[in-house]
Amino acid sequence: MDNIFLPFWHPVLAQGFILDWDGVIADTDLDFSGIRNKYFDGKRVPLIEAGEWLSEAHQIELWQDIGDLEMEGAENAVPVSGAFELIEWCGKNSIPWCVVSRNSMESIKLAALRIGFPLPEVTLSRDNGPVKPAPEALWLASDKIGIPYKECVMIGDFLYDMIGARRSGIRGVLVERTGEDWNVWADACFETLEKMVSSLINPEPLVPWEYHDLVKEKSVDWLRASWKKVISFCPDDREIALRAFRAASMGSGKLSVPSGSTVSIEQWRRWPGGKTGFIGMELSRALKNFLDGHYPMIEVVEDAVDGHLVEGETSIESIMEGLIN
Repeated sequence: MDNIFLPFWHPVLAQGFILDWDGVIADTDLDFSGIRNKYFDGKRVPLIEAGEWLSEAHQIELWQDIGDLEMEGAENAVPVSGAFELIEWCGKNSIPWCVVSRNSMESIKLAALRIGFPLPEVTLSRDNGPVKPAPEALWLASDKIGIPYKECVMIGDFLYDMIGARRSGIRGVLVERTGEDWNVWADACFETLEKMVSSLINPEPLVPWEYHDLVKEKSVDWLRASWKKVISFCPDDREIALRAFRAASMGSGKLSVPSGSTVSIEQWRRWPGGKTGFIGMELSRALKNFLDGHYPMIEVVEDAVDGHLVEGETSIESIMEGLIN
């Protein structure tokens, strides 16, 4: 871990692991295509949520079909290669972990019995309330294992795992199905769970999700250099929110505003999605709140002495190009 510095990342830095069940721990080889053909004309819809569109009678029938399929898969479950090694690694490193699944608890328990897997005390199924990709499902899991959600990582093999991670502000790692379109939702992708476990043992710096596009456009060296640059803003910059977002997207690791400055009414009018609560808020805190969802690593401070000032019509792009090149 000594070689991993911000803004780079690796799941080894997480303090808590949230694990999907089917496809990450147990392989039950579920194929829902028949159910989708029967109820939804073959459309790839989320079955749990889409079931609410059906009549009450069809909902009952749908849940019976899903339950039967899950139990059949659980009866024939086999462990995913690397699953036992992963929980062994968590144990050796005192990392709390839990299971969060869209499957029924009954099928999870049966599959765990078949593969001889010790379910953790915190095992959440669709029977426990919110389900992925609802962010509340992952927030609940992090709360139950006693780790702040921003310090957790979601390990999954499906789109809903990665959408849930993004929506909840949790880092997401995709395993076992890395050739899919939803790779773009993940912070990191590993072809197999075994390879992820090997990476935990010998970690190398990874580019987190929010900087994937920047590295593609520029380079890893650009990100490494731009992260050290401090961008300072004038307190009366009416476009400060948009400029701050652009500076963050260009890789700046620290933004600075004058001490004591607050969000003016003119700034709030141009604040994307700005709620009235931003008016009069400390500018540093307001910008951090605004940026946090997309750029959680960035720091917003007051009166940085080494900042490069943005004023007038000066563009963020020209400043960053001049500083890096």
